[in-house]
Amino acid sequence: MMSQLIKDLIAHRKSYIDCNPIFARLAGGDLTRFHYLAYLRETYHLIKHTPKYLTIAANRVAENDERLANYFRNFSREETGHELLCIRDIHALGENADDILSGDPKPGVWGMVTQCYFWASQGNPIALLGDAFATEELGFARSLEVAKLLETNYSIPRQATNFLRVHGSEDKEHFQAAALTIECYAADRNIYADIDYAARMTYRYYGQLFTDVLELGDGWSEPTGYKVLAP
Repeated sequence: MMSQLIKDLIAHRKSYIDCNPIFARLAGGDLTRFHYLAYLRETYHLIKHTPKYLTIAANRVAENDERLANYFRNFSREETGHELLCIRDIHALGENADDILSGDPKPGVWGMVTQCYFWASQGNPIALLGDAFATEELGFARSLEVAKLLETNYSIPRQATNFLRVHGSEDKEHFQAAALTIECYAADRNIYADIDYAARMTYRYYGQLFTDVLELGDGWSEPTGYKVLAP
């Protein structure tokens, strides 16, 4: 049974993610392949950093907390190379990945990446459990549903939804592992406050990522190409 503590963390998703207009537009048939390409672009720029900051965090805590170090190391191994799924999906849509991925990430990704490197190298590394919880819970809750809608309603080929389908199937286990690890540290109010803050900010930045996807996808069109304007 899910504890109240974990339910409280999930409540942040309802505040920052569930109300984002991207889901209403997706369900209403108001998105295009350009929005999906924008999502793959931003996701690539986000997840290519995950193994790096997890390794930094593992090295910082290894001397005093081997259990947490092992969690970070295992999670890093399991996430390594997942950005290649985004490239595979872009190619399956008949696009040049270099064109799609060029330029800097938009604000939502930038916020998540910079906060994770901060927690890993300067702040409290345990707070990264909040980020892990939020990203994996979101993937578990939404990815397979979104992949099905894209394939059914938008004629996106199944071979172009690898990232969503892999994370939709794997993230339940990752979410449960993050939740169990959080429970180990929740008795310390200061530590849990950092975990809660990191989870809340991750959901908030992910909401911004979805807003960035809408803006980028709305702006892209065949004649003009895939231009990424500065935020």
